Amino acid sequence: LSVRGIYGEGTESLANLYQISNQVTLSLSEEEIVGKLVSVTKQVIEQERSAREALLANDSRLQLEDRVHRAYGLLTQARLLSSEEALKLWNNVLLGVELKLISGVTIQQMKELFFLMRPAILQHMLGKELTPNERDFHRATMIREHLQSVQE
Repeated sequence: LSVRGIYGEGTESLANLYQISNQVTLSLSEEEIVGKLVSVTKQVIEQERSAREALLANDSRLQLEDRVHRAYGLLTQARLLSSEEALKLWNNVLLGVELKLISGVTIQQMKELFFLMRPAILQHMLGKELTPNERDFHRATMIREHLQSVQE
């Protein structure tokens, strides 16, 4: 199995999102491939749980809370957000929601936001092609509105 950045081979991780793929397919059955993928996925989940426990340790908790709430503040107040910045902030807020450091927002709502802030979805929703600056403006506006509607 291979672990790559979110956009595939040669890309770096963005917002702790990775692509896990199988490199060897010859001589393996579909069941064997799926079994290996399930095994690796379980290992990744366990490692992430351990990392989260370390983040919540007394020495790190306040720093984590600060990072999460700063990210939430930026997402709810910014007027321009690039795809990369929005994704990094989204990741910190999602972590805060999952660790119950932020209330009033669900994991499902954060998953919806992940797709809504993507460039192609923004352009599709607005029905026109946008310049990068227009995308950044509309992304920030949509995120603010989405998070405000969640709080109501």
